[in-house]
Amino acid sequence: MSDYDGILASPTGLPAAQIFLNAGGRTGGTIMWFWVILIQFFTGCAAMLADTRMAYAFARDDALPFSGIWCKVNAYTRTPINAVWLVVFFSSCLNLIGIGSTQTVVAIFNITAPALDLSYIAVIIAHLVYEHRVKFVEGPYTLGALGKPINAVAICWVSFISVVLFFPTARPVTAANMNYAVAVAGFIALFSLSWWWIGARKKYTGPRTKDILQVVDTENSEDGSYSPDFR
Repeated sequence: MSDYDGILASPTGLPAAQIFLNAGGRTGGTIMWFWVILIQFFTGCAAMLADTRMAYAFARDDALPFSGIWCKVNAYTRTPINAVWLVVFFSSCLNLIGIGSTQTVVAIFNITAPALDLSYIAVIIAHLVYEHRVKFVEGPYTLGALGKPINAVAICWVSFISVVLFFPTARPVTAANMNYAVAVAGFIALFSLSWWWIGARKKYTGPRTKDILQVVDTENSEDGSYSPDFR
């Protein structure tokens, strides 16, 4: 990797692909790049699987708009097909954004790291705030007296690094190199809080998993699906 400028100006439009082509030639580089694409495909499938589980769980708990649609489980496949197609649709839309505007899709993808980190400390903060009002059943392994200090360190670190991840990567900051992930985060927060106050707070009571371990008899609906009632 001596010709950095040539790699960045690759006619393929993909500097990473150009590195493989330089290392293995046209045939070898293409084969290596095929495995990269294949890994990305299976990674996307795994991510969509996790997203589908979350979409179904939130819909089951009445935490999403039109939850009654997304929580339906197909009577034949016994899977939440509506939730699957919801995730497929949104995932496709996100990738289509990249065709029209690279800057926009990069801003969306840049929110993933701080959003994931903040989701971790949200649980920690909730536990610290409500530990005297909600009974907490400890598992077989706990941190004991070190729990609170470690939780405090985790909250401070994640709060700090999340702010850093929203910073632009270059100076001076211009409209072209601005990190718009903070704008995406603001939109997500505004939408989520708005939906919570409009409807979710009146219906969402937490995970409705009490009956999951029991066999629940349900009647098939006209469209070949049923909506499990975990209330």
